[in-house]
Amino acid sequence: MADAALWITVIVLIASIPLLVSCLRGVLQAAVSIPPRIDAIAGVATAASQDLDAVVMLLTTQNYISQIVSTVANYGGSLDAALPDY
Repeated sequence: MADAALWITVIVLIASIPLLVSCLRGVLQAAVSIPPRIDAIAGVATAASQDLDAVVMLLTTQNYISQIVSTVANYGGSLDAALPDY
């Protein structure tokens, strides 16, 4: 009886080796695929950072235009004369 249980255990262990190898191969493939994805994310993050820099400039420009328009409205002058030429 004990010999049968031992043989069944050995057969189960031998049959599980291909499953273990398959699982480890999947883990290895997942680990290898991580660095390219990190590089892709870094590229997107860099582009997003540059977009955020443009937002600050846009907010500054909107504030500047609001000040000019309010100044012109207070003095009743021409907007063309108040805005500098660039």
